[in-house]
Amino acid sequence: MQALLLLADGRFPAGGHAHSAGVEAAVADGRVTDVATLAAFAEGRLRSVGLVDAAVAMATVSRLARPLDGDAARAVLARLDAEVDARTPAAPLRAASRRLGRQLLRVAARCWPSPLLDLAGAPGPDPHQAVAFGLVGAASAMRVDDVGHLAVHHAVTTPMQAGVRLLGLDPFAVAAATAALAEIAAAVVAEAARHAAGPLGDLPARSATLVDIAAMAHAGTDGRLFAT
Repeated sequence: MQALLLLADGRFPAGGHAHSAGVEAAVADGRVTDVATLAAFAEGRLRSVGLVDAAVAMATVSRLARPLDGDAARAVLARLDAEVDARTPAAPLRAASRRLGRQLLRVAARCWPSPLLDLAGAPGPDPHQAVAFGLVGAASAMRVDDVGHLAVHHAVTTPMQAGVRLLGLDPFAVAAATAALAEIAAAVVAEAARHAAGPLGDLPARSATLVDIAAMAHAGTDGRLFAT
């Protein structure tokens, strides 16, 4: 439980404070203007990227819970990472996901030292954030469902908190809007769980095309507050 609370805390130094999950671009082009439109954006992210991230994170922790030698575990991680690559068409978002994965593993290695955390990125690229969530979940002995809830929590709170900073919204109203998404979030985790133990190629592949397009434009914008 302590691991779940720490990882869900926005003060945990995993790098998420530097990302808006597409909200900065949405604010710039007028798609997000107030609490209602911010909540609608977060719900859309929850049902698309949130579902994919939760399923990948849960698939990761469930597979690493089995006894595997180093080579077998690295092969599983490489396959999971490739599945995330295939589901992330925008290059800036792939790069951001790997940066967030690297930062999460750096701090997790200090909190929950484990040989599992040494498997990622050696050799090879830094793991995607969803894979890193699963790795950290396995290293800290979290339950599979808890890892799914953690991934969904970040999918929602990252854009919601960015909206507060970008638009100067009432944080109480944003917190209430976030709480109102709880039932949808629970359903997303339940759906992700149905896929997590199945073939990796059958993991959800939902995307948000407009967010992907906006991410590529945002990456070249001068004076942006957030990396994504």
